[in-house]
Amino acid sequence: MEQLIRYQVERMLHRKRRNPAVIITPATRLQEDIGVDSIDLVELAINLEHRFHIEITDAEMEALRTVEDVLMCVDYHLSLLETQPLASR
Repeated sequence: MEQLIRYQVERMLHRKRRNPAVIITPATRLQEDIGVDSIDLVELAINLEHRFHIEITDAEMEALRTVEDVLMCVDYHLSLLETQPLASR
C-alpha cells in the first residue's frame, strides 16, 4: 500500500481523535482508542469515498474496527479500480 494513502487515512483519523495523545498505528482501534462513534464512522466513509473515488458499502463500513481495517478497505477498493477498464468506471 502506498505511503501516501496511509498518510491521508491517518490524517482523516487525526481529526476524529478525542484524545490528542493517541498515536495512530494500524492496530489503533477506531472506537476505543480514537473515540469514533457511529456518526464519525459514516463521515469517515464518506470522506474516504470522496478522496479515493471508491464506494464503501454499509456492511464494509460497519466492519471497520481498526486503522488497519480502514487501510485494507481502501486498498481493496483501489485494487478493484485498477482492474476495471476505463470505460466502465
